[in-house]
Amino acid sequence: MRALFLKFAVIVILFSAGSVAFAVSSAPDFDLQDLKGVHHKLADYKGKVVVLNFWATWCVPCATEMPLLAEMQKRYKGKIVVLAASIDDPADHDKLQPFLNKHKAGNLTVMVGPTLETLTDIGMGQALPETLFIDAEGNVVGQSEGALKRPDLEKRLAEMTGMSAPKPAKSTGKKQGNATKASVKKANAKN
Repeated sequence: MRALFLKFAVIVILFSAGSVAFAVSSAPDFDLQDLKGVHHKLADYKGKVVVLNFWATWCVPCATEMPLLAEMQKRYKGKIVVLAASIDDPADHDKLQPFLNKHKAGNLTVMVGPTLETLTDIGMGQALPETLFIDAEGNVVGQSEGALKRPDLEKRLAEMTGMSAPKPAKSTGKKQGNATKASVKKANAKN
């Protein structure tokens, strides 16, 4: 365990908070369990891009990013797998799937087992949510602390899968500006 900790301590030193560029290193292979109690290792997902997201039901930023993770799971179906690894207490495991369903993330693969200590052991912070990006060869190629941001996540997943990221919607400032002016004129006319 000490060797694993040292390996990830070096990685942490290279990064600041938030989504960051990342030196490639092997992903930790700690034990995860699905909600049926079946054990899984990260090595089981070799050949797929893995977004390993650590979260909890009591974490407000975790709840806000769940729909985005679910959307990316759907968009990149067959190319990525999002592992939603809850650090909730085992007594609360019956609340996990309802929480994900409520936040439009019922399609995510739910895992349990990690704790805040697990995050420390692998060189991550103690803040939630925390996300590791693991390439198809099983290497950690990125880390994000805090809620994921759509543009950053879309760009990272596009790069990792070789697919193109969606283009941002173009703003029609002129129409919005005219609509605003018309609304002001209408409001002034009433006064």
